[in-house]
Amino acid sequence: MMKKITEKVARDKAIEMVMQAYNTELMTTLLGRLEENKPKMLGANTARDHLAKALERVVEVCALTD
Repeated sequence: MMKKITEKVARDKAIEMVMQAYNTELMTTLLGRLEENKPKMLGANTARDHLAKALERVVEVCALTD
């Protein structure tokens, strides 16, 4: 996926975009766990691959420029 991203933007920009998306994934997960009065979801304790989700987000953004 990183290759797809670097084809659209420079290497340094690709790294920056993925890092920002990764941080967003982490924060979204952590904030969801901290929310009070949020009903527990089935399977909520399953591990998420934050890096894969971050890469998917950035690839989707890059696809918008096609």
